[in-house]
Amino acid sequence: MYSIIVKSISLAALVLAAFVTLRGSPQILLQLLVCGGALFVMMEAARNRKYLWVAGFALPFLCFNPVFPLVLSRPAWLAIVLLSALAFLGSLRYLRPKPIMSLVSITDLPARGESL
Repeated sequence: MYSIIVKSISLAALVLAAFVTLRGSPQILLQLLVCGGALFVMMEAARNRKYLWVAGFALPFLCFNPVFPLVLSRPAWLAIVLLSALAFLGSLRYLRPKPIMSLVSITDLPARGESL
């Protein structure tokens, strides 16, 4: 569930960044959300050993990096936003997180009819 929320927030930030040209701190916040979401998906894909997804999310991670921002023309910027949005949509559909096994607790043991 956490994975779906992070990917959806990053996708919403991408759409907002595509249609709204903001200057200053709101733009940096959107870049941070997209860059963080891309990093999250890259780590999730590496954990699932799906290295093609890791390589696919390198573009959004590098292009939306708020520390070293890229200055691109408007058509190139829209193409990168479109490709990144498609990558996030694809990750929502095809990249599922690996389930984490829980530890068995001593209180969860079934009653065996014996006293401790």
